[in-house]
Amino acid sequence: MRRYEVDSIRSIALILLIFYHIIISFIPETKGIFFIVNPDKLDLGVGLLTILSQALNIWRIPILFLIAGMAFYFSSKRRDNAQLIKERSVRILIPLFFCSIFITPIYFFIFANFYKTNFQYWPAPAYLWFLNSIFYYSLFALPIISLKKTNAKVFNIFNRLLKNKFSILFLFSIPMILIAGIFNPESYPNFVNFAGLPLLPVADFNIHGFFVGLVCFLIGFLLASSEDVFWNSVRSIKFITLILANILFLQRLFLYLLPVWGGNPGEYSLVVSNMLTAFEAVCWMLSLTGFASSFLNKKNRILTYMTAAIFPMYIFHLPVQQFLAVYIYPLKLAPSLKLILIFFLTTLICILLYEIVKRLKGFRVVFGLKP
Repeated sequence: MRRYEVDSIRSIALILLIFYHIIISFIPETKGIFFIVNPDKLDLGVGLLTILSQALNIWRIPILFLIAGMAFYFSSKRRDNAQLIKERSVRILIPLFFCSIFITPIYFFIFANFYKTNFQYWPAPAYLWFLNSIFYYSLFALPIISLKKTNAKVFNIFNRLLKNKFSILFLFSIPMILIAGIFNPESYPNFVNFAGLPLLPVADFNIHGFFVGLVCFLIGFLLASSEDVFWNSVRSIKFITLILANILFLQRLFLYLLPVWGGNPGEYSLVVSNMLTAFEAVCWMLSLTGFASSFLNKKNRILTYMTAAIFPMYIFHLPVQQFLAVYIYPLKLAPSLKLILIFFLTTLICILLYEIVKRLKGFRVVFGLKP
């Protein structure tokens, strides 16, 4: 049986990521990562969104790995290891190479042209870096598939644990908290790893981001392998994790983020902040998963459309966003109106581009669509 909530979570996560990229383009510091930024001071609406985005940025990427792990489990049920590698190569590596050569450089070119800086063409995954990670994580998961087929007892123990709804929270959060405490990153939301093209060396490897992604991917695989046991439990805990996530975010905001933004130390150390943030991220992810399973586990026309459209839309969104920013941000409009305008137009143009590429049979696969 197809788990439609997995498709729903994936679509929601990528839409939120598109929206997040638009929000941070109103923060001057993101010019340092090649975003064209709005030059005006924030108004109340956008200012509030930038603060609330701090609740999103700690799990916006990890949940993609969680869902990728679930999807990999479902794919493994129909394929052997050789077929899985072939399928992953077609659905991940081909779009990654093509878009790194022809699509993502557009994002940098528009930035350089707008700010009158030198543009040097260089193929790079840029905002598609997580595709590289998913491919490698898929390779790491292959031994688990073999273990599941030869020794199911280990997985039966895991499934029995998941029948207690609180076990999900602990089994997921403990490795995430340990990773945060051991590596203690300066910026928890920086998850970028495997930033280069496959088989090419990567400078400044982010070990914290690597292990967060790997744990989320493997946890997603294991949770999905328990079938209805997990889904029943995560539905029963969704309100508890939502309440915990909000409490943890508010304490992080008032006891750590706001003091640090004001140039003062937080009420506790960075390592404590990172460990609490890891727990908060798990709560957000489980909450969204639980609500999606409760209300979005059914087929409908919108979900069917977005399941196919969202990945090409994500591929196109940053070059489109940059292009629109060139013309919208210099306008004398309220920042909130600019944000609404750029989000609406970015979404509309990306849908139109998807409608074009899905009709080009020779190009469907390079945008992540089935041939």
